[in-house]
Amino acid sequence: MPPKSSLLILCAVIFTDMLAFSLVIPSLPYVVTSFGGTGIALGLLFTGYSLAQFVAAPVLGRLSDRMGRRPLLLWALLGTTLSLVACALAPNIWVLIGARVLGGLFGGSISVAMATLSDLTEPEKRTRVMGMGGASIGLAFTVGPAIGALAAPLGFSAVCLIGAAIAAINLAAALWLLPHAQRRPAAPATNQPLSPGFWRLLIVTGLTMVVFVGMETTLGLLVHDRFAITASGLGWLLTLAGIASIIAQAGLVWRISERFGDWIVAAGAALLIALALATLPLSPFAAFLAGVCIVGAAQGALTNITASMASRLAPEGATGKYVGLNQAFSALGRVVGPVLAGALYDWGPQPGYLILAVLSLAAAGVALLNRGLGERKPVPAEGVANAG
Repeated sequence: MPPKSSLLILCAVIFTDMLAFSLVIPSLPYVVTSFGGTGIALGLLFTGYSLAQFVAAPVLGRLSDRMGRRPLLLWALLGTTLSLVACALAPNIWVLIGARVLGGLFGGSISVAMATLSDLTEPEKRTRVMGMGGASIGLAFTVGPAIGALAAPLGFSAVCLIGAAIAAINLAAALWLLPHAQRRPAAPATNQPLSPGFWRLLIVTGLTMVVFVGMETTLGLLVHDRFAITASGLGWLLTLAGIASIIAQAGLVWRISERFGDWIVAAGAALLIALALATLPLSPFAAFLAGVCIVGAAQGALTNITASMASRLAPEGATGKYVGLNQAFSALGRVVGPVLAGALYDWGPQPGYLILAVLSLAAAGVALLNRGLGERKPVPAEGVANAG
């Protein structure tokens, strides 16, 4: 296990990167309107961040394999701070879009932080520790919009400066607490092509993120059409999904994975998502709430497992590259998901959600093809009971 100080600061780096994305979400539609922007501008603000992250994650991961993790993480925290300050000072919509793209480029450092967790953790404990990193992402998506909503009356600039202050505090803490030397591979990275098993991992990562973000995008429309729930109620629903994701990643998935194996659990999580999405358009309210929480928890488990498996499937010297590619496909899913799900919902909620369910079923099948690949051997039940 990494030292507690290193684990804490690495989780804080991951949290800060995603907080920069989620903190401003409640205010962005109103800022676009104040600048005279349209729906296209709003879409660019959202997709620009994820597209930049898609481009940056594998590049930063590969650089960290060669230059070391710590310098890139420090530069990323500085860049996140400056991007939020730029958002606060933006005089027009185009400068704001540019600042969000800058934030996405530095947000690609999540892959570097995850690779650092992998470097400092024994393989048999990697799913557990990287689950804490994944839980930091879930926490940012739960806490960030809440902070943004509470600070919104102070104005958009104040919201951004609060985020910049949090990033600056994390930067100061990282200067003291980030380890100066991580466990590094003994051999240099090779240029060998990606294995079929790793390509299947990327497919699972991308498909499940498309499905999850597709639900997030259209959930407001669905709950309004079915239950007349407005924005505040939607916020609570997404908060519940975020809490379920945090619980799954921080304390649940690694225990189950140690018993059954990561790929079996990944396939089961994708299957649960498919079942929940197929029934959401028809479920009564109590079952609807349960379904949303199931999707949140299952996606949290998948985020954890795919990041852990990316590090295990990496050749020596290429952990950052492989974790970065996995993070890039997750970002790509966040780009494709809203557009696809919106188009499907216009066709009809029930067929739209059924198609998302089929995509999740496909991800479950691909996960089963990787069964046993790069995994630890499952431990006996009594070993799981005594874990931790």
